[in-house]
Amino acid sequence: MKPSAPAEMPFTRDSVLQMLTWGANPEASPYSHRQIAEWCDRFWCQYLDVDADPEIERLLPVLTDVETQWDLYLANTYTLEELRAKDFEAEQMPKEWFNDWLWQLA
Repeated sequence: MKPSAPAEMPFTRDSVLQMLTWGANPEASPYSHRQIAEWCDRFWCQYLDVDADPEIERLLPVLTDVETQWDLYLANTYTLEELRAKDFEAEQMPKEWFNDWLWQLA
C-alpha cells in the first residue's frame, strides 16, 4: 500500500490538536483518517534521534499511538488480500479514539 497524498500541516502542538479534532469529526475534515495517521507518523519520525522540547515530547506517545492503532485497526479488520488491494482512503477508525487522544493532551 503506497502512501496517500500527504496532509500539509506544520509539526506543532496546535496542528496535532487540529488533526485529532478532524479525526473525531471526519465529515468536516479535509483529510482522511489514513492521511492523519500517516501525518502523525511523519511528525513522530522527525524526533526519532532528536531531543525534543517538553511540549513536543508530550505529544510523541499520542502520535505513535494514532499511527499504530491505524495499522492494527486495518490488520484486525481486513484479510491479507484486502490489505494488498484496497487504498483505505475512505476507511475510518472509531471517532471515540480521537476524542480519547484529545483528552490525553488536554
